[in-house]
Amino acid sequence: MFMEIISILLGIFLLVYGYGYEDGWAPAFTALLDFPSLIIILIFIVPVLFRNGVWQDFKRAWKLLKKDYSCHLSELRRTLDVVEMMQKQGIYAGIISMLLSIITVLRCLSDLASLGPNLAVAILTMFYAVIFEMLLLPLQLEVKRRIIDYMEEDTEAASEKDETGAEEGQV
Repeated sequence: MFMEIISILLGIFLLVYGYGYEDGWAPAFTALLDFPSLIIILIFIVPVLFRNGVWQDFKRAWKLLKKDYSCHLSELRRTLDVVEMMQKQGIYAGIISMLLSIITVLRCLSDLASLGPNLAVAILTMFYAVIFEMLLLPLQLEVKRRIIDYMEEDTEAASEKDETGAEEGQV
């Protein structure tokens, strides 16, 4: 799963690098940086993590990327719920931030020189939200895989128990 996250980050880097091919890498990278937009999205996301132990479940999702880490089925299900909630929270934060930015752009429509940069900021908030979502997808996949593996092990153990119980009953 680390490879999926690394490939996502590498793909974004190559996209940014290709985006600024003619002007150079640094101007393209700075054009895609907008700290206020990133902070707005984090303001919508971070407080949710510190509510009712959600932070521990979210940390567990990252720990599941290690092959030797194991936990109970109930913890896996809570972790899956938290990862899916964070995915939705990120997308909704991006949509709300983008809509607020577009409303601001529409209010200042008389200044056409600022139209392009202001629209770029509005789109960047959604861009950040989509990157956040892409980084959480491998986590969601790993948690679902672990739940399925846990259930398969439980089913196998139950079927083995039934088989040994049936053999003992026949003797």
